[in-house]
Amino acid sequence: MKIPDKNSSHSINYYSKVLVVVIITVLLINVFVSILTISITRQQSIENITNTINLYLKQVQQKFNSVEHFMIWTVLNEPLIDDINDAKDYYEFADSIDNFRSRVIDYQYSTGEEYQFFLLLKKENYFFNSSPINVNYSEYLKIKDYFLSEIEKFQSYENMKTWKTFELNNNYYLYHLIDYEDRVFISLISVNDILLPLKDINLGNKGAIIMENDAGTYLTNATEELSLQNNTQKPLAISYLRFKEKEIDLPFSLHVYVDNVSAFKRIMIAQLSLTFATVVISIILIMILIYIKNKLLYPIQAFSNNLSKINDSNEAIDFNNSNIKELEQANVQFKDLIKEIRKLKINIYEQELEKQNIQMDFMKLQIKPHFYINCLTTIYSMAQLEMYKEIQEMTLSTSKYFRYLFQTKQNFVKLEKELDHINDYLAIQKLLHGPTFTFERYVENGVENAKIPPLVLQTFIENSIKHIRSYDKQIKITLRIQSVENEGLLKMVITDNGQGFPKDILEKLQNNKSLSSVDGSHIGINNVISRLQLLYSEKFKIDFSNAKTGGAVVMLLIPNDVFEGVEV
Repeated sequence: MKIPDKNSSHSINYYSKVLVVVIITVLLINVFVSILTISITRQQSIENITNTINLYLKQVQQKFNSVEHFMIWTVLNEPLIDDINDAKDYYEFADSIDNFRSRVIDYQYSTGEEYQFFLLLKKENYFFNSSPINVNYSEYLKIKDYFLSEIEKFQSYENMKTWKTFELNNNYYLYHLIDYEDRVFISLISVNDILLPLKDINLGNKGAIIMENDAGTYLTNATEELSLQNNTQKPLAISYLRFKEKEIDLPFSLHVYVDNVSAFKRIMIAQLSLTFATVVISIILIMILIYIKNKLLYPIQAFSNNLSKINDSNEAIDFNNSNIKELEQANVQFKDLIKEIRKLKINIYEQELEKQNIQMDFMKLQIKPHFYINCLTTIYSMAQLEMYKEIQEMTLSTSKYFRYLFQTKQNFVKLEKELDHINDYLAIQKLLHGPTFTFERYVENGVENAKIPPLVLQTFIENSIKHIRSYDKQIKITLRIQSVENEGLLKMVITDNGQGFPKDILEKLQNNKSLSSVDGSHIGINNVISRLQLLYSEKFKIDFSNAKTGGAVVMLLIPNDVFEGVEV
């Protein structure tokens, strides 16, 4: 039995069909998610509207209860009403009314000015407002006439425990009154004022909130109510909410209609746009697949057959007769690629020559005639003074120094050897100039076998001694070497206590500009940087700066590679 290969290849037709199935599946999922998102968003919005209205109706209920309690207490216990009844003259009567109005206005701070209050004295047949009113004078007179005409119906307190409605100029009002002895205390509020805070709820263009009293009378536009009732037969277009008076403990019911189309217009547009974009992208992808199948399938097969005929020569096969523009361009690219490879080989060879020239310049830099002459002159002077011990030290250090220069031809040496060479160089300097400087080094254990380009550290130390030599204070040079384990780097920092780099030199060093001049000064630092670039490319970092306390600072980061086995 043949076991099927899990990595078996398939034709482009197979992958095209798979991609079409995937596109259709993604399209269907997108449509489903869009519909689900709209449905969930609509449901959450309806719940938010319901919670908002319930919360507001609880506030209205609390205000109604507060008004009822205030009115009962006022007609039973308010002495200011007695003062009005007992007034002996007009001025005393006016003052009593003003005091009573102040009392009612003070209470309005807890309910709002939309709750208007009136006092009717049946004995005197006197009706007046006990608070600022929100109606014009003609409407006030109609309110007054209404309650004066209905005065005979106010028989007992038990019959007046609820809120009633009456219509004024096509606007409905709710009122509550307390009839006690010869006084009737009335609270009046417009239906529009009750519904006003709910107007900020986004119900859509065709949405509405309609109030209905306990008698079944619509206290807003009845025509609008009938029209909306017909639309509730389309649940996708209109959502209907009802807050019954028994459930909310208020003398009215609320009918809330939400226009789903306009209320959630933005969400629907966004989802439909996303679905439309998915459909368009799917169609485009299918058309691209058809184009690829018709235009590229067989030409690619022919191209593959031609590639199998490529011989071992360096030239690419000529596809000029394939009648395929893309393959002809590929032939040109193959030819250009071979040319670039040849150029690359030439560039590598030229870089090797340049590297050798830099190394030769470096060797020439190190073997300076004046340094060699100074060493010989010093030895001669020591011989005249019969300083044989110093002559031995000078000769030994000088021979080690020049031996290291002449024998150092490889790209890398052990860090340990570079440090020994630095010691030889510093020993020569002390014999030449005396104990005018100190050198301190701090080398982390275990880094002695690290690979380092030769004469790099010695160049920077020589630069410090040459530029900060002073007879006023002792020169101090510090070398710190440690590994950066997390990054696999070797960090070397050289500092001195001199005046630091001059401003113009430091600016050039920080901007990677050459320091070479006609007289050949500063060629040492340039050669070090050039060698580092050739050896490490972009894998090294060198930073030049001046310390805040004075002195130059050179920080060098190179890969922490070590010699394995015995170095030749």
